[in-house]
Amino acid sequence: MLTQLIAHGVGSRGTLPLPLWQFSWAAIVALVLSFGALGALWKSPKLDASAPARVLSGTRPALKALEWLIRAVGLLLFGLTLGAGLFGENVGGESVNLAPVTIYVMVWVAVPIVSALVGDIWKWCNPFETFAILFEQFRPAPEQQPPSHQWVAVATLVGFLFLELVHPSGDLPQVLGWSMLVYALVQIGGIIRFGHQWLDRADGFGVLFTAIAAMSPFTTVDGHVAVRRPLSGLSSVRIVPGTTMLILVVLGGTSFDGFSESPIFTDIIGRPTGWAAALPKSIGLFVMIAIAAILYWFGARATAAVTGLSHDDAADMFAPALIPIVWAYAVAHYAQLLVDQAQSFWFRLSNPYGSTNADGSPALDLFGGAEGVVDLTIINPDIVAWVQAISIVLGHALAVIYAHDIAVRHFDHKVAARSQQTMLIVMVLYSVAGLWLLFAG
Repeated sequence: MLTQLIAHGVGSRGTLPLPLWQFSWAAIVALVLSFGALGALWKSPKLDASAPARVLSGTRPALKALEWLIRAVGLLLFGLTLGAGLFGENVGGESVNLAPVTIYVMVWVAVPIVSALVGDIWKWCNPFETFAILFEQFRPAPEQQPPSHQWVAVATLVGFLFLELVHPSGDLPQVLGWSMLVYALVQIGGIIRFGHQWLDRADGFGVLFTAIAAMSPFTTVDGHVAVRRPLSGLSSVRIVPGTTMLILVVLGGTSFDGFSESPIFTDIIGRPTGWAAALPKSIGLFVMIAIAAILYWFGARATAAVTGLSHDDAADMFAPALIPIVWAYAVAHYAQLLVDQAQSFWFRLSNPYGSTNADGSPALDLFGGAEGVVDLTIINPDIVAWVQAISIVLGHALAVIYAHDIAVRHFDHKVAARSQQTMLIVMVLYSVAGLWLLFAG
């Protein structure tokens, strides 16, 4: 069913000519060789956000116009999606309501995947960012400071993962509409009380998407487009209490999305439906988050022992190295979903409320696509399958590279190499587990 695709985008319709064990060994070899090459050749930091970027002069006017065009579209789409959720057809499954595909595909999947390539588009799309800018035009920024932690952002993403992966009616438009409304009230209330900085602490989507966008080779300098070394922006990611856990929550949540579709999980819990499945799924979700966290904390403890840092300082210092893995998991688990459902988004936009006439035809057809059918052959599924598998290996290789760059930035070369040995083992385990989840989904 369409709902199952939206809620669980794991796997692909395509096939790979290599079995899991061969892909796993290839991933291990690639990571180990990368680690060895880094130790021998990469002896000074090269991926620092403070390094000069190549500014493309003359791009400021076009960039500003594009920004406000996207902000207007973001506000319009938020209002349309909220209205579709609260007042549209409240039918799951094959419903043509706009809300599920917008939230689960265009926001949760498309934004982070695209952000790593082109930059922080969510800063412009986010309706709360636009509200904060407009609000502060008429009222000075409040003097009261927002909380110094990001635990509110962590809680919102945990709530979203529960809605996506556990809630038995998480695909119903009204459930999504009320959830959007509650989230909007929290964000708007926070902006009114604390100002724009509230979003940097409490908007879980904004915190996550901005961190992923730091991987991009594109940024802005004085309003102009600028080009920098890929991954170098990760050094600008602010790590405050809660940030590391937020990254691990998303990593564990995506892993559970894959595990919940595997035969092993079905053998464990059977096939309960409705709220009867909520408890075992909740346990599974938190167990996968705990596994991701324990593996990382184990690597951080070993790093701390070598470098003399405290465990918490080591964990926070290397947390940005996990961001390429989060992005890679998004590509691996949801690439096929994005290819298919981006088409569906356009069709649903033509009839956002999903309303129908007495004969079952769409009551509205704004763009001539309300009766469109998703073309499952628009991209060769085997190509998508390769992209999904390779993204796992690439994401972990980028994580190893960036972790090494962090190490040589703070320690001498020999200590830096030794500090990453255990973390390499953690990356290998993450990589093999990610491939297994992809193949099993």
